[in-house]
Amino acid sequence: MADSQYPYPPDRFDDEADAVSFHGAHRAELPFWRENLLYIIIIGAAVVLLVVLLFFIGSMGGTGDDRADDPTTAAASESEAAETSAEEAEGEPTEEPAPEADKSTPLLVVNAGGQGGLAGTWRDTLEEDGWDDVSVATADNFQEEPVVFYRDEEDAETAQALAAEVGAGEARQSDEYSAPVTYLAVELPGEGDEGGDEG
Repeated sequence: MADSQYPYPPDRFDDEADAVSFHGAHRAELPFWRENLLYIIIIGAAVVLLVVLLFFIGSMGGTGDDRADDPTTAAASESEAAETSAEEAEGEPTEEPAPEADKSTPLLVVNAGGQGGLAGTWRDTLEEDGWDDVSVATADNFQEEPVVFYRDEEDAETAQALAAEVGAGEARQSDEYSAPVTYLAVELPGEGDEGGDEG
């Protein structure tokens, strides 16, 4: 309080107070744990939470592994079964016989090799082999390799069987010729790779 507002006259205590500088009230220092109590609580809660989470994660991981074993085993079994089925399915086509020819299909033999009597010789050979309707013709242009053509997809198997029989490779679809199946011969039966089965 200011001296101007002090209602009493000065005494000896006031004189001593003037002679000595004032000091603030002294408080004892707080211990470390009390000063940092909030931080300690937060750190402790975080540690506890971390331990709990690790425990649950460990438990779930162990259970997940146990559960994963069965599906893996089941998946492996299914994979083996699928592979076996696939192998069986792949094995079936190789066991199937070669395409069979419908020898009643009209067949045109074209002399594409330039040798006289080539188409006629093939007609005789094929008729002996069971073909019912064989006609002959001569190509305008000669070629080096034999070819079997078919017009419609329904005759593809017959054409492929004929191609295998005469050594003409893969049969091809074409509408260049009017006959359902056409064979362009370049060599006599028994020559080269052609007609090897017929001898």
